[in-house]
Amino acid sequence: MPTKPTRLFAEEVPKDAQIYPDWSKKMKTRAFTLVEVIIIVCILGILAAIVVPQLQGHIIQARESSAKDALSIVRTQIALYKMQHNGSAPGYFMETVPVPVGTLIDQLIGTSTVDGAAVTSKIPSDPYIYGPYLYKLPINPFNSLSNITYVPVATAFAAAVDGTSSGWLYKRETAEIRLNWTSADSDGVNYSDY
Repeated sequence: MPTKPTRLFAEEVPKDAQIYPDWSKKMKTRAFTLVEVIIIVCILGILAAIVVPQLQGHIIQARESSAKDALSIVRTQIALYKMQHNGSAPGYFMETVPVPVGTLIDQLIGTSTVDGAAVTSKIPSDPYIYGPYLYKLPINPFNSLSNITYVPVATAFAAAVDGTSSGWLYKRETAEIRLNWTSADSDGVNYSDY
C-alpha cells in the first residue's frame, strides 16, 4: 500500500529551504517621501543646468561645420562646372546670357551642354554630356532651406542676407556662393562671410 504524503506546515519547513522569502509585505510599506522626491528633482535640475548649455554649444558647432562642408563641396563643383564649360559659371547660357534660378539648379543637379543649356536628367547623353555636379542642393543647416537666390551685380552679400528667403546666396558674375544666415559664428565671423 502506498504511503500518503504528509503535508508540512510553514513552521516545519527548514529555514534554508525557503529560497524566496516573502518581501511583498515589507515593500508595500516602503515608499519615497516628499523630501526625497524634492531632492532628486533638484539634483536633476542642477545636472540639466550644467549639461544643456554645453549641448547647445556642440549643436551650433555641428551646424557651422556642416555649413562649411556644404560650401566646400558646392564651390568645388562650381569650379568643375566652369572648367568644363570654357570658364563660364553656372547661371549663364552661352557665357553671357543670364538664366533663371531654375535653370541654374538644373545646371548643377542635372546635365548640361558645353554652352550651358541644361535638363533635369541625371544621365549624361548627347548633347547634354556634362554633369550632374551635385545629387541635390545641400540644405542650409541654420534655416533648413536648400533653394538659391541670386545676389544682384552691385549688391554685397551682407546686404542681401535675410536668413529666410533662401538657403544660399549666389553671385553668377563671380561664381560665389554663400550662406543666407544673418548672425555670426562662435568666432565672431558672419555666416554670410564663410
